Amino acid sequence: MTGLNGRSTTIDWNRLPARPCPVAESLDLFGDRWSMLIIRDVMNGVRRFDDLVARLGISRATLADRLRRLTAAGILVTAEYDSGRGRTRTEYRMSARGWDLRHVLIALREWGDRHVRGAGNEPLRLVDGTTGHRVRLQLVDDETGEPVEARHLVHVQGPGFDAAPADGAA
Repeated sequence: MTGLNGRSTTIDWNRLPARPCPVAESLDLFGDRWSMLIIRDVMNGVRRFDDLVARLGISRATLADRLRRLTAAGILVTAEYDSGRGRTRTEYRMSARGWDLRHVLIALREWGDRHVRGAGNEPLRLVDGTTGHRVRLQLVDDETGEPVEARHLVHVQGPGFDAAPADGAA
């Protein structure tokens, strides 16, 4: 098997540097508990600062910090609204980049349902809004659309692959 550039794809994970890594770099942007819960709630329509404080039980200072970080990362965008008391306030909405995290949250929810809550104890289920049928995430072959078992996945060199030096030093 060869990568996109025709080089051998035998990858010794232990010899790769820890960075660059899209998992680590993504977690730098949104990887703490509060950020993930804020993203979850904003995705589900909780957009106003005071509503997020009340729903999450988060301190105002921590929420302000996370909202600032998520906005700077382009995950959230701000929008102004009239508070009804003659004052303009800010609410938070998902950007297109932020909406791309929905699969991450669904994967976390599925894992939590299976391994934390236990089968049959799911507080909520995701269903297709048209059919009412339950839905789940699934890996599919990019070319054929056929399902792929996670145990069959392998890492291959991509266009951004930069091999570590032979001695493993970065």
